Amino acid sequence: MKVLTFGWDYPPVKNGGLGVACMGLTQELVQLGIEVIFVLPREQEVESDIRFIFGTGNSRIHFREVTSTLAPYQSSWSTLVGYSPDGTKRHYAHSLIAEVYRYAREATAIAKEEEFDLIHAHDWTSYLAGLSARTASGKPCVLHVHATSFDQAGGPNVDPEIFAIESRAFREADSIIAVSNFTKDLIVEKHGIDPQKIMVAHNGVDTIEPMRLSPVLQEWRREGKKLVLFHGRITLQKGPDYFVRAARRVVDVDPNVLFIVSGWGDMEHQVMQLVAELGLSSHVKFVGSLWGKERDQMYQSVDLFVMPSVSEPFGLVALEALAHGTPVLISKQSGVAEVLAHALKADFWDTEEMANKILAATRYEPMRMQLATYGKDEIRGLSWRKAAEKVRAVFARLLEWSRNIRT
Repeated sequence: MKVLTFGWDYPPVKNGGLGVACMGLTQELVQLGIEVIFVLPREQEVESDIRFIFGTGNSRIHFREVTSTLAPYQSSWSTLVGYSPDGTKRHYAHSLIAEVYRYAREATAIAKEEEFDLIHAHDWTSYLAGLSARTASGKPCVLHVHATSFDQAGGPNVDPEIFAIESRAFREADSIIAVSNFTKDLIVEKHGIDPQKIMVAHNGVDTIEPMRLSPVLQEWRREGKKLVLFHGRITLQKGPDYFVRAARRVVDVDPNVLFIVSGWGDMEHQVMQLVAELGLSSHVKFVGSLWGKERDQMYQSVDLFVMPSVSEPFGLVALEALAHGTPVLISKQSGVAEVLAHALKADFWDTEEMANKILAATRYEPMRMQLATYGKDEIRGLSWRKAAEKVRAVFARLLEWSRNIRT
């Protein structure tokens, strides 16, 4: 089976969980015997031995392997949602929409040049490319939904252009894969899609034991501080403001708890202002956007990881933290809450409950260790291989259906 896959980025590009998920799935699909041709909209550094195509018009590049320590190509369209400091939603930059449509035009040419059995398109930025390839080739198309416009907007105030792309794509695709039941329900409710058309394949995590790294933040440790981490985009969807409001309640009870914020995003200034307004400047520390070894060191050095997302299709960061031996407190409004039993959970808006659970985890070491140990054991069953097997099953059923239609 040969699959033409459309994505928006791929590691080592650091734009969030989408590229990580694409890589995890793709590597395991290849191990399961599927030949993947991975298409990206523009040239970037990649670290893989699969075949890549860059949709750059007449200079389209085909190659197999590049390993480099150079900084990756960062698309100027990587930030998909923006909000003003007062919380007012900004419209998407026109250049992003234009790039999505350009990518779709390139997909038509690529589909005519390549031989493949079906099409797999990741996230809304690649949906139109997948549909264009479907039209050009007559091959079936599977959409992989990592997030919806409702997740990105953190509510009903979605961008109409993105919503229109999603609606068209969901109607025209031959099959849809959602990363959680949470996401599947959104697609059914907001777009009116038949639930039988949608299969759920939860994301996974690397099951290889991560390397233990030298700890950081040791000065604060020596002062007797307990450390609580937020790591993610500092944007409405991820709930950083709820993290800060919960921190205020925690510090009122236990001033020895220190809150670490790792990430970047359009709400960064707004969240810093909130920290100042709540008198938390000595209790909330912003450390920039950590990746790679620095991120892993942070996971291993803190007492608790908190993911307070307003609307989280899955939440790979929770699995990453558990893999490094750190217990997690996650929003009930997340896909990862469906697959984790050994995790603390709270509604994103319930900062009182969130604070109570942070205090419990930082005060009661036996409970914290139990969550860390059992949570780490639990994620061994949440591998990318398991996710890839579900995706392969969708491919196989779709190909069989397509052949039956032709005959």
